[in-house]
Amino acid sequence: MNDARSPTRAALVRRFSFAFYLLLYPLPWLAQGTTPLAVITFLAGAGIFLALPLLPGRFALTLGLRAGVYALIGTALIPFGGYWGIFFISAAATCGAIRSRVSRFASLAPILAAYGLLSWRFDQGLIGSLITLIVALGALTTTKLSMDLHRQNEALAAAQEEIRALTLITERERFARDLHDTLGHSLTLIALKSDLALRHLPDNPESAACELREIGERTRQALAETRLAVSAIRLTSLKQALTEGCLTLEKAGIGVTLIGDTAMMPPRSEGVLVMVLREALTNILRHARAETCTIRFGHNMHGQAELEINDRRSPNSESEFVLSFREGNGIEGMRARLVELDGSLSIEPRCDGMTLLITLGNAP
Repeated sequence: MNDARSPTRAALVRRFSFAFYLLLYPLPWLAQGTTPLAVITFLAGAGIFLALPLLPGRFALTLGLRAGVYALIGTALIPFGGYWGIFFISAAATCGAIRSRVSRFASLAPILAAYGLLSWRFDQGLIGSLITLIVALGALTTTKLSMDLHRQNEALAAAQEEIRALTLITERERFARDLHDTLGHSLTLIALKSDLALRHLPDNPESAACELREIGERTRQALAETRLAVSAIRLTSLKQALTEGCLTLEKAGIGVTLIGDTAMMPPRSEGVLVMVLREALTNILRHARAETCTIRFGHNMHGQAELEINDRRSPNSESEFVLSFREGNGIEGMRARLVELDGSLSIEPRCDGMTLLITLGNAP
């Protein structure tokens, strides 16, 4: 497997944080002195060291090859009197990021062997060489553990996303079954009653009227059951509804400012918040004549989650008061749902717009 991948931001931070150790290379110069050529050569080697993780696409090196290049840089800098072992430590740390144990050992073994041979050849001293080898193995272990943790976090995030997707599919299938069972039986009964009413007309109007009354009762019952089934499912997440709503506002020429994140809202309230958010943004589009809209997710001083939607129109626009959020049966229903969540909805009209504040209680 090729270990060369497009570096993520976190990966670049990890790699470039090791660049601070390059400052160890010129430390011996403080006691021994150096030459301009040595300084230029070191800077060139450090530049290559920093540039290797940034090579794009087909030019990117595998981790094993990159570790080998680091070791070659250290070898090339031996004649200039610096602490060249730091590049071998970097090479060992890079080997720690290799996923395969066999590939990791195959890359690490020749690097450490080369360091041991070069250390003996240039008489670096036993203690200094052992310290470098111990630090190299420590850097290898630290990098390996860090990469293992990173991969586990990625796998966990992927598993959570898959669980959410499967949960949504299961919920949709349950909804489809409930809707079929509810409407299928009700509509079949309504059709039969309609046929009976037609047969009774015009000879037996009383029987026809009785059938029609039963049709009305059954229709109202089916409507109530359907509403109950619909309210039990969330086909759209709050994050998706927010993205769609903001895009719609921006297309209408209304500037949108987001504060906070949907993750700050309790999951139990997501279905209700989706409906309230859609209703609020729709009313802003229809009635507010707004120029800007601010949507804030946060918590109040009591630790309760809050969603605030604030629209503003230009002070130079018409002076007449515009109600940007009109209350009706839908809003009354939302208030009722929020009460079940130990929450509340308040609407504050202003001369330049409207503020809608949803507060969610601490009830589980």
